[in-house]
Amino acid sequence: MTVDPAISRQHMREELALVKELAATNKWGIIPDFEQLTIKITMYACTGDLFIVEIRCDNYKEWPPYFEFIDPETGERATKHAYPKTTDSFFHDSGPCICAPFSRKAYKSVVATGPHGDDWKLGDWQTSTANNVAWANYSKLGDMIGLIGNRLIQPGLYKGRMQ
Repeated sequence: MTVDPAISRQHMREELALVKELAATNKWGIIPDFEQLTIKITMYACTGDLFIVEIRCDNYKEWPPYFEFIDPETGERATKHAYPKTTDSFFHDSGPCICAPFSRKAYKSVVATGPHGDDWKLGDWQTSTANNVAWANYSKLGDMIGLIGNRLIQPGLYKGRMQ
């Protein structure tokens, strides 16, 4: 099923309005392109490392967003060097991708390198309890962005860039 782009835009507008204060507090740069249904975000890790995340929201919320990291030095997308490394598998080296039900790139049905096949259903992303996590708590853009940012700013979690 294809979602009317106007509906996806409305979700983007409403959910980004809720994240403005958090973005200001954390010094995130958030640049929405409502026409293209994309959002570019700049974030800094606890070490000062810059990360650029692009979120594609076509067919949102029928489908989860498509998250892609962009290497701030080369502009290349989807390289391991563009992605952070943490102590858990949230940033997964398969793809690489964000390994969470809210990340479209984590699904093999979308991207062949996605780490999840039949064990995750694309349409169930908002109600998933994968890994015993209530992912409904991360079904809004601000919650997703906050989860990414949280892993970058915690010295106990952040371990540099993938190589």
